[in-house]
Amino acid sequence: EDVYMIGKMVAFQIQNLLVAYKERFDKDNFIKNLLLDNLLLVDIYSRAKKLHIQADVKRVVLIIESENGKDNNALDMIRANCSGTKDFVTAVDENNIIVVRDLSEGDSNKEIDKAARTIENFLVKEGIKSVRIAYGTVVREIKEVSRSYKEAKMALDVGKILSADD
Repeated sequence: EDVYMIGKMVAFQIQNLLVAYKERFDKDNFIKNLLLDNLLLVDIYSRAKKLHIQADVKRVVLIIESENGKDNNALDMIRANCSGTKDFVTAVDENNIIVVRDLSEGDSNKEIDKAARTIENFLVKEGIKSVRIAYGTVVREIKEVSRSYKEAKMALDVGKILSADD
């Protein structure tokens, strides 16, 4: 009798974990496709709704690059650092970590700069070398997130060209 109950409880716990994991996986998948412009407009809104992601929030995309490339530790560290916020942390290639950051109405570039510096200091303190962070413009619509991402990517590339001239 008791063993049966324990088995049931364990099964229930595992189910809960799977649901939580699947939701995180689905969100991650959605954000990746959003960044890479792989979604139709109608899909963006229906999936966002299903995943409880607000469509009309101010957001900005930050790209974090380091010598270690997309060091999995760095990815996990940033995830942990951003937990408790509404920020999405993901990666779409080997080299960069991407943070899609929710902004409050009053947030300006000064706040974004501060956030970028906080992440940079945090990673450097954790021993991650030559961290560079770039961000795109602030967008107000979920469908515009990919534009912010493209701009951040461009800013990162331009920054590399400029620093190579030093």
